[in-house]
Amino acid sequence: MDQFQRPYLLFLLIPLFLLGIYQWKTKPFGAILLIQSDRFLKPDSNLSIKIRRFFLSFTETLFYLAGAFLIIAAAGPGEKYKLTPDITNGIDIMIALDISGSMVNSYDFLPKNRLTVSKELLREFIQKRLYDRIGIVLFAGAAYLQSPLSNDRYALDELIADTSDEDISEQGTAVGDALVLSTYRLKDSQAKSKIIILLTDGVSNTGKLDPETASYAAKAFGIKVYCIGIGKEQGQYEVNYESLESISESTNGRFFRAESPEVLQEVLNEINGLETVELPSKPMEIHETHFPIVVFIFFALLGFAAISMIYPFTEKL
Repeated sequence: MDQFQRPYLLFLLIPLFLLGIYQWKTKPFGAILLIQSDRFLKPDSNLSIKIRRFFLSFTETLFYLAGAFLIIAAAGPGEKYKLTPDITNGIDIMIALDISGSMVNSYDFLPKNRLTVSKELLREFIQKRLYDRIGIVLFAGAAYLQSPLSNDRYALDELIADTSDEDISEQGTAVGDALVLSTYRLKDSQAKSKIIILLTDGVSNTGKLDPETASYAAKAFGIKVYCIGIGKEQGQYEVNYESLESISESTNGRFFRAESPEVLQEVLNEINGLETVELPSKPMEIHETHFPIVVFIFFALLGFAAISMIYPFTEKL
C-alpha cells in the first residue's frame, strides 16, 4: 500500500489507540465481561479467573485490531501505477558511459571515484525522464550494448547500479566505437528527438573508428551528442576536451565540463531541461485497491474475537 484515497480517515487511529491505552489501564470492559461470565458458568465450574481474564484481554485486543483495520479499509488503501504509452513520439536517449580504469582510479572526486558519482547521478537522471526511452552503452577498450532503448526505469536503474569497470576486459577508451554503437541503436528511431549522452574522462586511444568519423554518422541520422568531460584537466589522466567539444558542435549538441560531482549534477539537470517535448498522450494511471483484503482481515479478526469471547462462557476447564 503506497497511497490512500481518503488518508484523513487514518487520524481516527489516534483516538482508537488512546482508547486502547485507557482500556488497558482501567479494564472496564473486561471487568464487565468477567462479571457476566459468572452468570453463564455452572456452580461446579472450575474455570479459573486467570484463564478467563486472559481470554477476555485477548478478545479486547482483537476488537481493537479489527477496529484499526476497519479504519484502514475506510481510508481506501491501494497502489498507483503509471504506464507510459508504447508510442509517445518523445525523446530516445542513448547513454554512453566510460567505465575504463581511469574512471575508478581517479582521485579528484574523493571520497568517491568518477564512475561511482556518474552512476549515482545517471540513475537520478533516468528517473526524471518518465516519458522517454533510454538505452545504455558501456565502453572502455571496446563498446558493448548494456540495454536497448527501454521504458523500464527499474531495469535501467539496476543495470546502472550493477555496472563496474570489470564488465569490460579490454583496456583503453574507445570513444568512436561507443558513438557508433549508440548511433546504430538510434538510427531507426521514430522519436521527435534523438540524443546521445557521452560521458567520459579520457582520450580516445583505441577502437575501430575514430570519434570524428563516428560523429559524422550521428549527424547524418539527426542525432545530437551531448559530451560530458569528467575530471580536471590537470589530473593524473590525460583528457582531450577539444575533441569532445568538436563532436558536440558537429552534431548540434553541447559540450559540458564536469570537474566535480556538483557540476556533473548541474550538467545532467541542464540536459534534462534542454531536451523536452510535448507528448500526444498522457501516461495512464492505474489504481489497484487493497480494500477487499483489508476488509477480509477485519472480519477474520472480528470472528476470532467472537469465538474467544464465547469460549470462557461455555467451556469448563
